Amino acid sequence: MTVPDDQRWDAVELLLHDPTLRLYTRIAGLFVLLFAQPLSQVVRMRTDQVTLTERAVQVTFHTVPVQMPAVLDDLLREQLLQRGKSLYVSRDTGWLFPGGNPGQHLATENVRSQLVARGIKPYQNRKAALFQLAGDVPAPVLAELIGITESNAASWAKLAGRDWTSYIAERALSPTT
Repeated sequence: MTVPDDQRWDAVELLLHDPTLRLYTRIAGLFVLLFAQPLSQVVRMRTDQVTLTERAVQVTFHTVPVQMPAVLDDLLREQLLQRGKSLYVSRDTGWLFPGGNPGQHLATENVRSQLVARGIKPYQNRKAALFQLAGDVPAPVLAELIGITESNAASWAKLAGRDWTSYIAERALSPTT
């Protein structure tokens, strides 16, 4: 079971703009709702997965950096600043979401419970995000961007009613710009 698109986008708006929620909860929830990341992997993210420039923030969920939307960009900058990191120098390889115990990342349940308390179910929202992404992005690209297998991405594309089987052949024929 997934959540309806309007409900997921309402949750995205809440996470983007509600300062009463903890910053790490907002960011982690947005990674789930927008990029279909499992919450258990989000809490284990490292600071070196985030690349900052003056103009953009990129996050590498798997192998390819993904540019963040503007408001999430700002939230990530704030998260790194709160951790005492400089925007334009090399950062340590510590946890993006450090936990209460030294050397440990934030507990999955910590974030999950805060999201659920606001009516956001991470597992169901992740499935809804996967469904949408699989309909919008070719399966091989989706697999590389968010770190799922190509067969899993193809299965989601099939569920979304998209056939990306000719994508690679079409891509090879397309002139590059």
